[in-house]
Amino acid sequence: MKKTILIGRGHLGMFLKSRLGIPDEFLYTGQLIDFPEFIKDHSNVDVVINTAGKTDLKWCEENAREAAFCNIESTLKAFRAVDKRTLFVQLSSGCVWDGPFPPIGLAFQPTMPPSPASFYSWTKAACDALMLDESVERHVAILRPRQVYSPLPSARNTFTKLRTYARLIDTQNSMTSAETIARTIEKLASCPRHCFDGRIINVYEKGIYSPYKVGCLLAEAGLREMPVRLEKSELDVSLRPKRVDTVLFDWWFEDLVCPPDVDVELRRVIGEYKKNLSM
Repeated sequence: MKKTILIGRGHLGMFLKSRLGIPDEFLYTGQLIDFPEFIKDHSNVDVVINTAGKTDLKWCEENAREAAFCNIESTLKAFRAVDKRTLFVQLSSGCVWDGPFPPIGLAFQPTMPPSPASFYSWTKAACDALMLDESVERHVAILRPRQVYSPLPSARNTFTKLRTYARLIDTQNSMTSAETIARTIEKLASCPRHCFDGRIINVYEKGIYSPYKVGCLLAEAGLREMPVRLEKSELDVSLRPKRVDTVLFDWWFEDLVCPPDVDVELRRVIGEYKKNLSM
């Protein structure tokens, strides 16, 4: 990787730090609103990756002002503080669409308008739009993953979440390995900027899965009991804000990254995740 600064210390941030070989001095873990002061001490930066943000759906609903401050205002301030020659990679979310499928078509594509079903989703969609408005003057790539998982035993890892529920819904969704996100960033850092500036990029593995099917894989690996199917209609009654389902597609991303088959990647990463749990 070129000279890269990483923002964030959560699940994805810690994976990317290790995977991309980012030194401690280029990891920013402070408040996002204060990032402009940090960047002043770093010149000739090629890439800035922002993984920071408020992601808990219920918390964002109950703390709307602070969620908007972090996910929109602070993010834009960090974005604008970066040199105009630097690539800013923003980790957004496939949750901006409420699916699993759009009204017309087989999957949600980057050019389709968002349909936020929660305040969190609204903050991500709003920030994406505001960044795109400034993409003529600045280099930005907005990544939208879905249900991120990795070998790290983190509370925010989709695997960890799915181990905690006895019943899981069997609804169609895209999945995104943190490894696929890392490979996407590497590709973006090495290709000409005019190819993707101002582009929203859906990031995922090929194929469709469901929380129930992932739960079954975790059970086969001895990481939980075999799950029981939960009807989505039942979950929607009890869960507020509701959980969205989203299937993603992006021909440009698939041509650039050649993502792996979701079943193959899930099994590979679950194996590494299990080893890390035993360490």
